[in-house]
Amino acid sequence: RRNRLRNGLVIAEVALALVLLTSAGLLMKSFARLQGVNPGFNARNVLTMEISLPKLKYDSNEATVQFTDEAHRRIAAIPGVKSAAFTTILPLSGTNSDSSFSIEGRAGGPNDPFPDEEYREVSPDYFRVLETPLLRGRFFTAADNATAPRVIIINQAFVKKFWPNESAVGKRITFGDPKKNPKWVTIVGVVGDIRHLALEADPKSEMYVPWAQDPYPTPILAVRTGQDPQSVTSAIRQAIQAIDPGQPIANIRTLEQVTSDSIAPRRLSVVLLGVFAGVAVLLASVGIYGVMSFLVVQRTHEICVRIALGAQTLAVLHPVLGRALTLVLIGSGIGLVLALASTRTLAALLYRVSAFDAPTFALVTFALAFVALAASYLPALRATRADPMIALGHG
Repeated sequence: RRNRLRNGLVIAEVALALVLLTSAGLLMKSFARLQGVNPGFNARNVLTMEISLPKLKYDSNEATVQFTDEAHRRIAAIPGVKSAAFTTILPLSGTNSDSSFSIEGRAGGPNDPFPDEEYREVSPDYFRVLETPLLRGRFFTAADNATAPRVIIINQAFVKKFWPNESAVGKRITFGDPKKNPKWVTIVGVVGDIRHLALEADPKSEMYVPWAQDPYPTPILAVRTGQDPQSVTSAIRQAIQAIDPGQPIANIRTLEQVTSDSIAPRRLSVVLLGVFAGVAVLLASVGIYGVMSFLVVQRTHEICVRIALGAQTLAVLHPVLGRALTLVLIGSGIGLVLALASTRTLAALLYRVSAFDAPTFALVTFALAFVALAASYLPALRATRADPMIALGHG
């Protein structure tokens, strides 16, 4: 009865370890693929910070634009700075904004809703800071100011959705009612897709408008440098305070940190489940080692007699390892059934990995079996090296 209890505990430990190892393996594979996703921008050597302009001091769009233009001029002149720009929303920052619009020549029905897509305000060098490619048309320039004709840049996802078989450059949209004296906005460029919401989320249709034509009182500064971006923090702070001594800056971090923070929950899941899986494997190994050690002690005299009669080491090891292998196979079988049932709950956390990924299941099973057999091999091997005369003499 005691042996059955010990065997049952070992089987349960193996099954639990297999479930946790499989879950951890799926999450690790998913996390590795997620890190290999192209976000649509280059986060290396980009420093970001937030600025909040008080409405009492900057009470008009003109005042806001004057501040950001002067700040851009001073920051761009700092040694080590390659380019600088302002935006309202950083990629992968967890915030979002959208706007409804109408496309020229596509009048919908009276009850049809207007299309609604992502909306950002950016200054001319924004895409140069992010190193997001221009696919067609042009970037914004300083000439796209408040008095110039209104223009807009869209991303490739926007083109695929609304102009899948034709060029979007030169097309016009309006953010007002097209039937009430609309102010048309001309598309002047198409840029590559940027993953703004999350690395695992497909890029959404996005519109970018010139900062000078629609400024915002809480700009986010993004600066690309040719060195460690943190090294220019002090110089940027001085440049901004030279314009307005009382103007603070906040939330200073690199774009790499922003990207890393966006996948922090997934990283935590991988770490926690990996730790639990490691502990489970350790417990299973200790359990198998203990059971096999006890079994070997019980059969020491038998093993020594067999050795004294000329039995080969492999023949002595075979029954011990066979017992361990039986326990491992039973535990693995139960664990695989439980893993197949439990990994369905991980589907929402997986990226481009099936909850029933066969290579992961196979690798984890073989790895656990190897560890378990190694734990049983040690006490069995120790028994074969015992001196038969001493062991039998103590009997």
